Amino acid sequence: MTAAQFQVVLVAFFGDSMLVAIAVFIVVAALVVSLLAGFAVAAAPFAPLARRKRGRWVWAAGVYAFGTVATMGAAALEPSSGGLSHSLLLFPWGGACYALAAAFFLPSTRTRLATLGVTVALAAGIGYDAWAAAQPPTLDAWLTANRVDRALLRVGEPPTGYTLRINGAAEHTFGAGYERPGAPGLHLAVEHPGQDTRRTDANGCPVPIGETIQCTDDGNGRQLITHKGPYERQELRLRQAGLIHTVTLAGHPADLPAARQILATLRPATDAELTPLLTLPMRR
Repeated sequence: MTAAQFQVVLVAFFGDSMLVAIAVFIVVAALVVSLLAGFAVAAAPFAPLARRKRGRWVWAAGVYAFGTVATMGAAALEPSSGGLSHSLLLFPWGGACYALAAAFFLPSTRTRLATLGVTVALAAGIGYDAWAAAQPPTLDAWLTANRVDRALLRVGEPPTGYTLRINGAAEHTFGAGYERPGAPGLHLAVEHPGQDTRRTDANGCPVPIGETIQCTDDGNGRQLITHKGPYERQELRLRQAGLIHTVTLAGHPADLPAARQILATLRPATDAELTPLLTLPMRR
């Protein structure tokens, strides 16, 4: 029955005509109620309402109506069902909802109270799960879900006049920007070794392809990489603590003192500075 309802939902979503969707729903509903009316013969020893011919149709319509409404509510609220993209997970929910709907027609007061208790418990659990899923993730949850190595989350103190902005983080890379009104921004990238796939020479200088690249020793373990060509830029690189820190400077003239200050003041980023990461997509 849940599978049949799911097909109706697909028709309603992707069909060009709402009249067609309504017609399909009516046909499916009629078929399902007829099927339930046939099952009512087997339910007659347990459900007095199903012992009469007219009562079987009332029983079938009641089970169908309550079960369908409950299934739609569970599918709408339950975030772990994955929505329509994981329809097979909806079938157990549908089976449970139709079974509970049928249990309400049993004559025993104790059985009805037990059924009501199970229904309330399931509704409360689904509601809480939906509420919890709607809450913004914590920073630790975001980093864990995206498999981010906390060691990557390093920033330098913003030079005078610059503002720090966190750009993003992934398994092997972390990025932050430094902006100053009226001047080209600086971009800090922290990454695990091996992320830069460019060919390099024995000194770690990128091998030029269609442009001129000049590498010089900038002191204190830093390497200055100057790209000359249509897009001029400089990279100030520092290998430290098993990580590669690179400040990219665009425009001319570049603010090398500011880039040096960023690399000289590297430290772990605070949770407050990392808050912008929570606005980015999180893996489920």
